[in-house]
Amino acid sequence: MRRRALRTLTAAVTAVLLAAGASACSGQADDGRPAAAVPSPAPTATATPDPFPTEPLSSGTRYVALGDSFAAGMGGGDEQGKCRTSPHSYPSVFTKEAGVDLIVNAACAGATTGDLLRRQLIAIDDRTDLITLSIGGNDLGVAAVAADCSAGKAVACRNELSSALSLLDVLPQRLSTVYSAVAQAAPNARIVVTGYVVMYDPGSTSGKDFGLRTAINAATVGLNQVIEDAVDAQRAKGVPMEFVRVDFAGHLLGDRDPWINQTGADAFHPTAEGYAQYAKTLVKELGTAE
Repeated sequence: MRRRALRTLTAAVTAVLLAAGASACSGQADDGRPAAAVPSPAPTATATPDPFPTEPLSSGTRYVALGDSFAAGMGGGDEQGKCRTSPHSYPSVFTKEAGVDLIVNAACAGATTGDLLRRQLIAIDDRTDLITLSIGGNDLGVAAVAADCSAGKAVACRNELSSALSLLDVLPQRLSTVYSAVAQAAPNARIVVTGYVVMYDPGSTSGKDFGLRTAINAATVGLNQVIEDAVDAQRAKGVPMEFVRVDFAGHLLGDRDPWINQTGADAFHPTAEGYAQYAKTLVKELGTAE
């Protein structure tokens, strides 16, 4: 899985360099997983209980949000403070729709895995019942990617994606460290890790920025794959952790009604409608308070 993600991001950089070759990127992203590896673990997976409990939520469910700008709600509007926390963030919307008790949204724009360990773990303890977590993008320098790519600076965008490629190899260990620390700090909590949204319609095959769009999508897919692999590794150890993908199909950049900010400081971050979709996905996964 990790090698698959690395190939995906490599394909992204190649797409920027060539401004074409989407099919080649797709081919590199899809191969490399040995078919023979699938049958072997199947009996064990069937026999092993799912570590993520399905117990219902309640109004007394103590919920804490951790992470970066995607968890803080940057781009959702009415942001406050240096962390860019928005009342339209997915933790806030999910809290209202699910009926749980949000103790704190400790997420902060620009946060890396190291920042989370140093500044956000204090928000959770053995009384915490539910945690949502969005982290990893800033370890790869996605803020610079967003700034340069959204401005149409192809050369700078290529360089930032190349830099992200060089950092991707260290991300799995950083995520493992963070996930283990969160699980230890909140031993009674279910942990839901949210992925990053793909920005552009992968079916779009026209336009002068096609190579750039392909590269950005491929980078996001690669990042999500690394995150999902790290979550799976924790689940295999019995940690009650789950990875959740969020789909903006029909509302991507280039669509008539995008749920993603395209320009400015909030570029490549969801709008309020996008964060509402995150919350809707969490409700679908976790339910509402009984």
